[in-house]
Amino acid sequence: MATNIHRRVGGWKSWVQLVRDSRFASALPAIIIAFAVAHLPVPDGLTPTSMRLLGVFAGVVMGLLTADYDMSIVLAVALLVLTLTSSFMCTTTDGHHIECDRCRSVYHGKSGHWHEYQCDPIGGSFDVAISGFSNKVAWLVFSAFHIGKAVEKTGFGRRVSLALVTSMGRSTLGIGYAVCLAELVLAPFIPSNTARGGGIVYPIVETVIASLDIDTDGGENPTGGFLVMVASTANLLSSSLFITGMAGNPIVASKATSIFGIEFGFSDWVVGASVPTLLLLCILPPALRLFLRPRVNYTQLSREIRRQHLEMGQVSSNELKLCGTLLTCLVLWVGSPYFGIDATVVAYMAIVVLTLLDVLTWDDIVKNYKAWDTFFWLASFITLAEQLSALGVTDWIGNSLSQSLHESSPLVCTLTLALAYFFSMYLFSSISSHVVAFAGPFFAAGNILGCPPKLLTILIALFSSMAGVLTPFSTGSVAIYASCGYISQPRWFLLGLLSAVVIIGITFSVGMLWWKILGWY
Repeated sequence: MATNIHRRVGGWKSWVQLVRDSRFASALPAIIIAFAVAHLPVPDGLTPTSMRLLGVFAGVVMGLLTADYDMSIVLAVALLVLTLTSSFMCTTTDGHHIECDRCRSVYHGKSGHWHEYQCDPIGGSFDVAISGFSNKVAWLVFSAFHIGKAVEKTGFGRRVSLALVTSMGRSTLGIGYAVCLAELVLAPFIPSNTARGGGIVYPIVETVIASLDIDTDGGENPTGGFLVMVASTANLLSSSLFITGMAGNPIVASKATSIFGIEFGFSDWVVGASVPTLLLLCILPPALRLFLRPRVNYTQLSREIRRQHLEMGQVSSNELKLCGTLLTCLVLWVGSPYFGIDATVVAYMAIVVLTLLDVLTWDDIVKNYKAWDTFFWLASFITLAEQLSALGVTDWIGNSLSQSLHESSPLVCTLTLALAYFFSMYLFSSISSHVVAFAGPFFAAGNILGCPPKLLTILIALFSSMAGVLTPFSTGSVAIYASCGYISQPRWFLLGLLSAVVIIGITFSVGMLWWKILGWY
Protein backbone atom coordinates (compact mmCIF):
# COMPACT_ATOMS: atom_id res chain seq x y z
CA MET A 1 0.00 0.00 0.00
CA ALA A 2 2.74 2.46 1.02
CA THR A 3 4.63 1.63 -2.16
CA ASN A 4 1.55 2.34 -4.31
CA ILE A 5 0.95 5.67 -2.53
CA HIS A 6 4.59 6.61 -3.00
CA ARG A 7 4.37 5.80 -6.71
CA ARG A 8 1.18 7.84 -7.12
CA VAL A 9 2.65 10.82 -5.29
CA GLY A 10 5.81 10.56 -7.37
CA GLY A 11 3.77 10.34 -10.55
CA TRP A 12 1.69 13.36 -9.52
CA LYS A 13 4.84 15.38 -8.81
CA SER A 14 6.18 14.43 -12.23
CA TRP A 15 2.98 15.68 -13.89
CA VAL A 16 3.10 18.94 -11.92
CA GLN A 17 6.73 19.46 -12.90
CA LEU A 18 5.88 18.69 -16.53
CA VAL A 19 3.13 21.33 -16.50
CA ARG A 20 5.46 23.86 -14.88
CA ASP A 21 8.15 23.22 -17.48
CA SER A 22 5.79 23.31 -20.45
CA ARG A 23 5.28 26.43 -22.54
CA PHE A 24 1.53 26.02 -22.12
CA ALA A 25 1.81 26.90 -18.42
CA SER A 26 3.20 30.31 -19.34
CA ALA A 27 0.00 30.98 -21.30
CA LEU A 28 -2.35 30.21 -18.38
CA PRO A 29 -2.51 33.83 -17.08
CA ALA A 30 -3.58 35.00 -20.54
CA ILE A 31 -6.23 32.28 -20.80
CA ILE A 32 -7.59 33.11 -17.35
CA ILE A 33 -7.74 36.86 -18.10
CA ALA A 34 -9.47 36.26 -21.45
CA PHE A 35 -12.06 33.93 -19.89
CA ALA A 36 -12.70 36.23 -16.92
CA VAL A 37 -13.22 39.39 -19.00
CA ALA A 38 -15.39 37.58 -21.55
CA HIS A 39 -17.72 36.36 -18.79
CA LEU A 40 -18.07 39.63 -16.86
CA PRO A 41 -21.62 41.04 -16.65
CA VAL A 42 -22.36 42.81 -19.92
CA PRO A 43 -22.58 46.60 -19.34
CA ASP A 44 -25.06 48.82 -21.15
CA GLY A 45 -23.85 49.59 -24.65
CA LEU A 46 -22.03 46.29 -25.13
CA THR A 47 -23.12 42.78 -26.11
CA PRO A 48 -21.93 39.29 -25.23
CA THR A 49 -20.09 39.24 -28.57
CA SER A 50 -18.20 42.47 -27.85
CA MET A 51 -17.33 41.16 -24.36
CA ARG A 52 -15.87 37.99 -25.90
CA LEU A 53 -13.79 40.13 -28.26
CA LEU A 54 -12.64 42.38 -25.42
CA GLY A 55 -11.75 39.30 -23.35
CA VAL A 56 -9.64 37.79 -26.14
CA PHE A 57 -7.89 41.11 -26.71
CA ALA A 58 -7.08 41.39 -23.00
CA GLY A 59 -5.77 37.83 -23.15
CA VAL A 60 -3.56 38.71 -26.12
CA VAL A 61 -1.97 41.63 -24.25
CA MET A 62 -1.38 39.40 -21.21
CA GLY A 63 -0.03 36.66 -23.46
CA LEU A 64 2.53 39.01 -24.95
CA LEU A 65 3.74 39.75 -21.43
CA THR A 66 3.80 36.23 -19.97
CA ALA A 67 3.45 33.51 -22.62
CA ASP A 68 6.53 31.76 -23.96
CA TYR A 69 5.21 31.89 -27.51
CA ASP A 70 6.02 34.08 -30.49
CA MET A 71 3.72 37.04 -31.00
CA SER A 72 2.42 35.60 -34.26
CA ILE A 73 1.38 32.36 -32.54
CA VAL A 74 -0.49 34.29 -29.83
CA LEU A 75 -2.32 36.28 -32.51
CA ALA A 76 -3.05 33.16 -34.58
CA VAL A 77 -4.68 31.50 -31.56
CA ALA A 78 -6.70 34.65 -30.82
CA LEU A 79 -8.06 34.88 -34.37
CA LEU A 80 -8.92 31.16 -34.32
CA VAL A 81 -10.82 31.47 -31.02
CA LEU A 82 -12.74 34.50 -32.26
CA THR A 83 -13.53 32.72 -35.54
CA LEU A 84 -14.80 29.53 -33.89
CA THR A 85 -16.92 31.51 -31.40
CA SER A 86 -18.25 33.84 -34.15
CA SER A 87 -17.12 36.90 -32.18
CA PHE A 88 -16.77 39.34 -35.08
CA MET A 89 -19.01 41.70 -37.03
CA CYS A 90 -20.11 40.03 -40.27
CA THR A 91 -21.64 41.44 -43.45
CA THR A 92 -24.65 39.68 -44.98
CA THR A 93 -25.18 39.15 -48.70
CA ASP A 94 -27.63 42.08 -48.77
CA GLY A 95 -25.29 44.47 -46.95
CA HIS A 96 -26.43 44.22 -43.33
CA HIS A 97 -23.74 44.41 -40.62
CA ILE A 98 -24.54 42.00 -37.80
CA GLU A 99 -22.67 40.06 -35.15
CA CYS A 100 -21.48 36.82 -36.70
CA ASP A 101 -23.24 34.62 -34.13
CA ARG A 102 -26.56 36.01 -35.47
CA CYS A 103 -25.93 34.71 -39.00
CA ARG A 104 -28.76 32.48 -40.31
CA SER A 105 -31.12 33.81 -37.64
CA VAL A 106 -34.42 35.40 -38.68
CA TYR A 107 -35.61 38.97 -38.24
CA HIS A 108 -38.82 40.91 -38.90
CA GLY A 109 -38.32 43.16 -41.92
CA LYS A 110 -39.90 46.56 -42.63
CA SER A 111 -42.28 44.93 -45.09
CA GLY A 112 -43.75 42.84 -42.30
CA HIS A 113 -42.19 39.58 -43.54
CA TRP A 114 -39.65 37.41 -41.78
CA HIS A 115 -36.19 37.23 -43.32
CA GLU A 116 -33.02 35.31 -42.61
CA TYR A 117 -29.60 36.91 -42.23
CA GLN A 118 -27.72 35.42 -45.17
CA CYS A 119 -24.20 34.82 -43.88
CA ASP A 120 -22.07 31.98 -42.55
CA PRO A 121 -21.16 32.44 -38.85
CA ILE A 122 -17.84 30.57 -39.07
CA GLY A 123 -16.96 31.34 -42.67
CA GLY A 124 -17.93 34.99 -42.27
CA SER A 125 -15.88 35.23 -39.09
CA PHE A 126 -12.86 33.83 -40.89
CA ASP A 127 -13.30 36.39 -43.68
CA VAL A 128 -13.13 39.10 -41.01
CA ALA A 129 -10.16 37.43 -39.29
CA ILE A 130 -8.03 37.66 -42.44
CA SER A 131 -9.29 41.10 -43.48
CA GLY A 132 -6.30 42.77 -41.81
CA PHE A 133 -4.00 41.13 -44.35
CA SER A 134 -5.39 43.44 -47.04
CA ASN A 135 -4.85 46.53 -44.89
CA LYS A 136 -2.58 49.18 -46.42
CA VAL A 137 -0.60 49.72 -43.21
CA ALA A 138 0.36 46.03 -43.09
CA TRP A 139 1.54 46.15 -46.70
CA LEU A 140 3.40 49.41 -46.13
CA VAL A 141 5.34 47.81 -43.28
CA PHE A 142 5.96 44.68 -45.34
CA SER A 143 7.32 46.76 -48.22
CA ALA A 144 9.43 48.90 -45.89
CA PHE A 145 11.17 45.78 -44.60
CA HIS A 146 12.23 44.85 -48.12
CA ILE A 147 13.42 48.38 -48.85
CA GLY A 148 15.51 48.03 -45.72
CA LYS A 149 16.85 44.73 -47.03
CA ALA A 150 17.96 46.47 -50.24
CA VAL A 151 19.68 49.24 -48.26
CA GLU A 152 21.50 46.57 -46.25
CA LYS A 153 22.38 44.34 -49.20
CA THR A 154 23.83 47.10 -51.41
CA GLY A 155 25.88 48.65 -48.62
CA PHE A 156 24.21 52.03 -49.16
CA GLY A 157 22.94 52.08 -45.61
CA ARG A 158 26.39 51.32 -44.29
CA ARG A 159 27.90 54.14 -46.34
CA VAL A 160 25.33 56.65 -45.03
CA SER A 161 25.60 55.37 -41.46
CA LEU A 162 29.38 55.70 -41.49
CA ALA A 163 29.01 59.36 -42.46
CA LEU A 164 26.36 59.79 -39.75
CA VAL A 165 28.51 58.20 -37.05
CA THR A 166 31.54 60.20 -38.20
CA SER A 167 29.75 63.55 -37.91
CA MET A 168 27.81 63.01 -34.68
CA GLY A 169 28.88 59.64 -33.36
CA ARG A 170 31.47 60.62 -30.80
CA SER A 171 29.07 59.35 -28.15
CA THR A 172 25.99 57.15 -27.90
CA LEU A 173 23.92 60.28 -27.35
CA GLY A 174 25.41 61.82 -30.47
CA ILE A 175 24.21 58.89 -32.56
CA GLY A 176 20.80 59.09 -30.89
CA TYR A 177 20.48 62.81 -31.60
CA ALA A 178 21.55 62.24 -35.22
CA VAL A 179 18.58 59.88 -35.63
CA CYS A 180 16.27 62.43 -33.96
CA LEU A 181 17.51 65.12 -36.33
CA ALA A 182 16.89 62.92 -39.37
CA GLU A 183 13.29 62.28 -38.26
CA LEU A 184 12.72 65.95 -37.49
CA VAL A 185 13.91 67.10 -40.92
CA LEU A 186 11.80 64.54 -42.81
CA ALA A 187 8.60 64.76 -40.72
CA PRO A 188 6.92 67.81 -42.30
CA PHE A 189 7.36 66.41 -45.81
CA ILE A 190 6.45 62.72 -45.44
CA PRO A 191 2.89 62.23 -44.15
CA SER A 192 3.39 58.54 -43.35
CA ASN A 193 5.34 57.89 -40.16
CA THR A 194 5.79 54.28 -41.24
CA ALA A 195 7.19 55.22 -44.64
CA ARG A 196 9.51 57.74 -42.98
CA GLY A 197 10.64 55.55 -40.10
CA GLY A 198 10.50 52.17 -41.81
CA GLY A 199 11.57 53.07 -45.32
CA ILE A 200 14.24 55.72 -44.69
CA VAL A 201 15.48 55.94 -41.09
CA TYR A 202 15.18 52.29 -40.02
CA PRO A 203 17.65 50.90 -42.60
CA ILE A 204 20.23 53.49 -41.51
CA VAL A 205 19.73 52.66 -37.83
CA GLU A 206 20.15 48.97 -38.58
CA THR A 207 23.39 49.62 -40.42
CA VAL A 208 24.69 51.86 -37.63
CA ILE A 209 24.06 48.96 -35.26
CA ALA A 210 25.94 46.64 -37.59
CA SER A 211 28.82 49.14 -37.74
CA LEU A 212 29.02 49.02 -33.94
CA ASP A 213 29.72 45.27 -34.27
CA ILE A 214 26.52 44.27 -32.47
CA ASP A 215 25.28 40.72 -33.04
CA THR A 216 21.94 41.22 -34.80
CA ASP A 217 20.85 37.67 -33.95
CA GLY A 218 22.10 37.63 -30.38
CA GLY A 219 18.88 38.68 -28.65
CA GLU A 220 18.69 41.56 -26.19
CA ASN A 221 21.45 44.14 -26.41
CA PRO A 222 21.57 47.47 -24.49
CA THR A 223 23.24 49.46 -27.28
CA GLY A 224 21.02 48.09 -30.04
CA GLY A 225 18.03 48.51 -27.73
CA PHE A 226 18.95 52.12 -27.02
CA LEU A 227 19.20 52.99 -30.72
CA VAL A 228 15.94 51.33 -31.77
CA MET A 229 14.08 52.86 -28.81
CA VAL A 230 15.45 56.33 -29.64
CA ALA A 231 14.59 55.92 -33.33
CA SER A 232 11.10 54.61 -32.52
CA THR A 233 10.40 57.42 -30.03
CA ALA A 234 11.85 60.10 -32.34
CA ASN A 235 9.53 58.86 -35.10
CA LEU A 236 6.49 59.30 -32.85
CA LEU A 237 7.57 62.67 -31.46
CA SER A 238 8.33 64.10 -34.91
CA SER A 239 4.93 62.83 -36.09
CA SER A 240 3.25 64.94 -33.40
CA LEU A 241 5.09 68.16 -34.29
CA PHE A 242 3.51 68.77 -37.71
CA ILE A 243 -0.02 68.33 -39.01
CA THR A 244 1.64 66.66 -42.03
CA GLY A 245 3.80 64.38 -39.88
CA MET A 246 1.30 61.53 -39.66
CA ALA A 247 -1.68 60.45 -41.75
CA GLY A 248 -4.15 60.71 -38.87
CA ASN A 249 -3.22 64.28 -37.88
CA PRO A 250 -5.53 66.02 -40.40
CA ILE A 251 -8.40 63.95 -38.98
CA VAL A 252 -7.76 65.45 -35.54
CA ALA A 253 -7.81 68.97 -37.00
CA SER A 254 -11.00 68.34 -38.99
CA LYS A 255 -12.77 66.78 -35.98
CA ALA A 256 -11.84 69.81 -33.87
CA THR A 257 -13.24 72.11 -36.55
CA SER A 258 -16.51 70.20 -36.90
CA ILE A 259 -17.15 69.80 -33.15
CA PHE A 260 -15.64 72.96 -31.62
CA GLY A 261 -15.95 75.25 -34.65
CA ILE A 262 -12.28 76.29 -34.48
CA GLU A 263 -9.59 76.38 -37.17
CA PHE A 264 -6.50 74.40 -36.20
CA GLY A 265 -4.22 74.52 -39.21
CA PHE A 266 -0.52 74.01 -39.88
CA SER A 267 0.70 77.11 -38.03
CA ASP A 268 -1.47 76.57 -34.93
CA TRP A 269 -0.33 72.96 -34.78
CA VAL A 270 3.39 73.75 -35.05
CA VAL A 271 3.23 76.64 -32.58
CA GLY A 272 1.28 74.63 -30.02
CA ALA A 273 3.38 71.47 -30.35
CA SER A 274 6.82 73.06 -30.70
CA VAL A 275 7.89 73.68 -27.10
CA PRO A 276 6.89 70.36 -25.45
CA THR A 277 7.85 68.22 -28.46
CA LEU A 278 11.28 69.74 -29.04
CA LEU A 279 12.01 69.53 -25.31
CA LEU A 280 11.03 65.85 -25.33
CA LEU A 281 13.31 65.21 -28.31
CA CYS A 282 16.15 66.63 -26.22
CA ILE A 283 15.24 64.80 -23.00
CA LEU A 284 14.26 61.30 -24.07
CA PRO A 285 17.61 60.13 -25.56
CA PRO A 286 19.52 60.72 -22.28
CA ALA A 287 16.58 59.29 -20.32
CA LEU A 288 16.64 56.12 -22.42
CA ARG A 289 20.42 55.94 -22.06
CA LEU A 290 19.92 56.04 -18.28
CA PHE A 291 17.42 53.18 -18.47
CA LEU A 292 19.36 50.98 -20.92
CA ARG A 293 23.00 51.88 -20.15
CA PRO A 294 24.48 51.27 -23.63
CA ARG A 295 28.23 50.71 -23.81
CA VAL A 296 30.39 51.40 -26.84
CA ASN A 297 34.15 51.36 -27.24
CA TYR A 298 34.52 54.64 -29.17
CA THR A 299 38.24 54.15 -29.82
CA GLN A 300 37.46 50.82 -31.41
CA LEU A 301 34.50 52.39 -33.22
CA SER A 302 36.64 55.20 -34.69
CA ARG A 303 39.25 52.70 -35.87
CA GLU A 304 36.51 50.48 -37.30
CA ILE A 305 34.92 53.41 -39.17
CA ARG A 306 38.22 54.27 -40.88
CA ARG A 307 38.75 50.65 -41.84
CA GLN A 308 35.21 50.29 -43.22
CA HIS A 309 35.54 53.54 -45.20
CA LEU A 310 38.52 52.05 -47.01
CA GLU A 311 36.68 48.77 -47.59
CA MET A 312 33.60 50.45 -49.06
CA GLY A 313 35.45 51.70 -52.12
CA GLN A 314 33.55 53.52 -54.87
CA VAL A 315 29.77 53.75 -55.00
CA SER A 316 28.43 50.67 -56.82
CA SER A 317 25.86 50.62 -59.62
CA ASN A 318 23.35 48.90 -57.31
CA GLU A 319 23.77 51.70 -54.76
CA LEU A 320 23.04 54.24 -57.50
CA LYS A 321 19.93 52.29 -58.55
CA LEU A 322 18.78 52.13 -54.95
CA CYS A 323 19.51 55.81 -54.36
CA GLY A 324 17.46 56.75 -57.43
CA THR A 325 14.59 54.54 -56.26
CA LEU A 326 14.65 56.03 -52.75
CA LEU A 327 14.73 59.59 -54.10
CA THR A 328 11.74 58.77 -56.32
CA CYS A 329 9.91 57.35 -53.30
CA LEU A 330 10.76 60.46 -51.30
CA VAL A 331 9.40 62.76 -54.03
CA LEU A 332 6.20 60.69 -54.35
CA TRP A 333 5.71 60.54 -50.57
CA VAL A 334 6.25 64.28 -50.16
CA GLY A 335 4.03 65.06 -53.15
CA SER A 336 1.34 62.54 -52.28
CA PRO A 337 -1.45 65.19 -52.25
CA TYR A 338 -0.42 66.29 -55.75
CA PHE A 339 0.35 62.93 -57.36
CA GLY A 340 -2.56 61.12 -55.74
CA ILE A 341 -0.49 58.00 -55.08
CA ASP A 342 -0.89 56.37 -51.68
CA ALA A 343 2.25 55.85 -49.56
CA THR A 344 1.68 52.08 -49.55
CA VAL A 345 1.54 51.96 -53.35
CA VAL A 346 4.81 53.91 -53.51
CA ALA A 347 6.54 51.49 -51.12
CA TYR A 348 5.16 48.46 -52.98
CA MET A 349 6.28 49.95 -56.28
CA ALA A 350 9.75 50.39 -54.81
CA ILE A 351 10.24 46.70 -54.06
CA VAL A 352 8.94 45.73 -57.50
CA VAL A 353 11.33 48.20 -59.18
CA LEU A 354 14.26 47.06 -57.01
CA THR A 355 13.52 43.47 -58.05
CA LEU A 356 13.34 44.37 -61.74
CA LEU A 357 16.65 46.26 -61.45
CA ASP A 358 18.26 43.16 -59.85
CA VAL A 359 19.01 45.08 -56.65
CA LEU A 360 16.83 42.50 -54.87
CA THR A 361 16.11 38.94 -55.95
CA TRP A 362 12.94 36.99 -55.28
CA ASP A 363 15.02 34.77 -53.01
CA ASP A 364 15.88 37.86 -50.91
CA ILE A 365 12.18 38.60 -50.49
CA VAL A 366 11.23 35.01 -49.63
CA LYS A 367 13.99 34.68 -47.03
CA ASN A 368 13.25 38.00 -45.31
CA TYR A 369 11.50 36.23 -42.42
CA LYS A 370 11.19 39.36 -40.26
CA ALA A 371 9.07 40.97 -42.97
CA TRP A 372 6.70 38.00 -43.15
CA ASP A 373 6.48 37.58 -39.38
CA THR A 374 5.74 41.26 -38.75
CA PHE A 375 3.24 41.29 -41.61
CA PHE A 376 1.31 38.45 -39.95
CA TRP A 377 1.07 39.78 -36.41
CA LEU A 378 0.54 43.42 -37.42
CA ALA A 379 -2.30 42.47 -39.79
CA SER A 380 -3.84 40.40 -36.98
CA PHE A 381 -3.68 43.33 -34.58
CA ILE A 382 -5.28 45.58 -37.18
CA THR A 383 -8.20 43.15 -37.44
CA LEU A 384 -8.69 43.17 -33.67
CA ALA A 385 -8.54 46.98 -33.52
CA GLU A 386 -11.08 47.40 -36.33
CA GLN A 387 -13.45 44.93 -34.69
CA LEU A 388 -13.20 46.64 -31.28
CA SER A 389 -14.53 49.72 -33.04
CA ALA A 390 -17.13 47.86 -35.13
CA LEU A 391 -18.59 46.10 -32.08
CA GLY A 392 -18.96 49.32 -30.12
CA VAL A 393 -16.24 48.87 -27.50
CA THR A 394 -14.52 52.16 -28.38
CA ASP A 395 -17.80 54.15 -28.40
CA TRP A 396 -18.77 52.63 -25.06
CA ILE A 397 -15.51 53.82 -23.51
CA GLY A 398 -15.95 57.39 -24.84
CA ASN A 399 -19.57 57.68 -23.69
CA SER A 400 -18.73 56.30 -20.27
CA LEU A 401 -16.03 58.94 -19.84
CA SER A 402 -18.34 61.90 -20.39
CA GLN A 403 -20.90 60.53 -17.92
CA SER A 404 -18.29 60.00 -15.22
CA LEU A 405 -16.80 63.51 -15.46
CA HIS A 406 -19.85 65.76 -15.53
CA GLU A 407 -19.23 67.08 -11.98
CA SER A 408 -15.55 68.03 -12.56
CA SER A 409 -14.17 71.41 -13.62
CA PRO A 410 -13.48 71.98 -17.34
CA LEU A 411 -9.68 71.93 -16.81
CA VAL A 412 -9.82 68.67 -14.82
CA CYS A 413 -12.08 67.18 -17.49
CA THR A 414 -9.61 68.23 -20.21
CA LEU A 415 -6.61 66.62 -18.51
CA THR A 416 -8.57 63.49 -17.61
CA LEU A 417 -9.84 63.04 -21.16
CA ALA A 418 -6.31 63.54 -22.49
CA LEU A 419 -4.93 60.89 -20.12
CA ALA A 420 -7.70 58.44 -20.99
CA TYR A 421 -7.09 59.07 -24.69
CA PHE A 422 -3.36 58.48 -24.23
CA PHE A 423 -3.71 55.14 -22.46
CA SER A 424 -6.54 53.91 -24.71
CA MET A 425 -3.75 53.40 -27.27
CA TYR A 426 -3.21 50.04 -25.56
CA LEU A 427 -6.32 48.87 -27.47
CA PHE A 428 -4.95 49.73 -30.91
CA SER A 429 -2.29 48.60 -33.35
CA SER A 430 -2.65 51.64 -35.60
CA ILE A 431 -2.33 55.32 -34.69
CA SER A 432 -4.70 56.26 -37.49
CA SER A 433 -7.29 53.73 -36.28
CA HIS A 434 -6.96 55.16 -32.77
CA VAL A 435 -7.58 58.67 -34.11
CA VAL A 436 -10.53 57.60 -36.25
CA ALA A 437 -12.13 55.64 -33.41
CA PHE A 438 -11.56 57.99 -30.46
CA ALA A 439 -10.79 61.57 -31.54
CA GLY A 440 -14.44 62.29 -32.36
CA PRO A 441 -15.95 60.74 -29.16
CA PHE A 442 -13.38 62.45 -26.94
CA PHE A 443 -13.90 65.85 -28.59
CA ALA A 444 -17.67 65.37 -28.27
CA ALA A 445 -17.29 64.53 -24.58
CA GLY A 446 -15.05 67.59 -24.13
CA ASN A 447 -17.59 69.82 -25.84
CA ILE A 448 -20.34 68.58 -23.51
CA LEU A 449 -18.12 69.11 -20.47
CA GLY A 450 -17.07 72.64 -21.48
CA CYS A 451 -13.36 71.88 -22.06
CA PRO A 452 -11.20 74.68 -23.58
CA PRO A 453 -11.32 73.82 -27.31
CA LYS A 454 -7.73 74.60 -28.32
CA LEU A 455 -6.26 73.05 -25.18
CA LEU A 456 -8.08 69.74 -25.67
CA THR A 457 -7.28 69.82 -29.39
CA ILE A 458 -3.52 70.22 -28.91
CA LEU A 459 -3.48 67.51 -26.22
CA ILE A 460 -5.31 65.04 -28.46
CA ALA A 461 -3.09 66.10 -31.37
CA LEU A 462 0.12 65.41 -29.44
CA PHE A 463 -1.05 62.26 -27.69
CA SER A 464 -2.32 60.70 -30.93
CA SER A 465 1.28 59.99 -31.97
CA MET A 466 3.09 60.12 -28.63
CA ALA A 467 0.89 57.39 -27.13
CA GLY A 468 2.52 55.00 -29.59
CA VAL A 469 5.40 54.60 -27.12
CA LEU A 470 3.21 52.38 -24.94
CA THR A 471 3.36 49.16 -26.97
CA PRO A 472 5.56 47.45 -29.58
CA PHE A 473 2.55 47.14 -31.91
CA SER A 474 1.13 50.69 -31.83
CA THR A 475 2.07 51.59 -35.42
CA GLY A 476 4.03 50.24 -38.36
CA SER A 477 7.30 52.06 -37.64
CA VAL A 478 7.30 50.94 -34.00
CA ALA A 479 6.57 47.37 -35.06
CA ILE A 480 9.60 47.42 -37.35
CA TYR A 481 11.94 48.57 -34.58
CA ALA A 482 10.41 46.19 -32.03
CA SER A 483 10.92 43.23 -34.35
CA CYS A 484 14.72 43.76 -34.27
CA GLY A 485 14.83 41.76 -31.03
CA TYR A 486 17.26 43.98 -29.12
CA ILE A 487 14.58 44.55 -26.45
CA SER A 488 12.23 41.84 -25.20
CA GLN A 489 8.49 42.46 -25.38
CA PRO A 490 7.98 42.77 -21.58
CA ARG A 491 10.90 45.20 -21.37
CA TRP A 492 9.52 47.21 -24.31
CA PHE A 493 6.21 47.57 -22.44
CA LEU A 494 8.09 48.73 -19.32
CA LEU A 495 10.26 51.22 -21.22
CA GLY A 496 7.16 52.43 -23.04
CA LEU A 497 5.43 53.11 -19.73
CA LEU A 498 8.48 54.96 -18.38
CA SER A 499 8.67 57.04 -21.59
CA ALA A 500 4.96 57.76 -21.22
CA VAL A 501 5.56 59.11 -17.70
CA VAL A 502 8.22 61.49 -19.07
CA ILE A 503 5.98 62.57 -21.97
CA ILE A 504 2.96 63.22 -19.76
CA GLY A 505 5.10 65.01 -17.16
CA ILE A 506 6.59 67.43 -19.72
CA THR A 507 3.25 67.95 -21.47
CA PHE A 508 1.34 68.68 -18.27
CA SER A 509 4.03 71.05 -16.95
CA VAL A 510 6.00 72.84 -19.66
CA GLY A 511 3.27 72.31 -22.24
CA MET A 512 0.53 73.69 -20.01
CA LEU A 513 2.65 76.76 -19.20
CA TRP A 514 3.29 77.35 -22.92
CA TRP A 515 -0.42 77.05 -23.80
CA LYS A 516 -1.30 79.41 -20.95
CA ILE A 517 1.06 81.97 -22.50
CA LEU A 518 -0.67 81.42 -25.86
CA GLY A 519 -4.03 82.07 -24.17
CA TRP A 520 -5.50 78.70 -25.04
CA TYR A 521 -7.12 78.32 -21.61
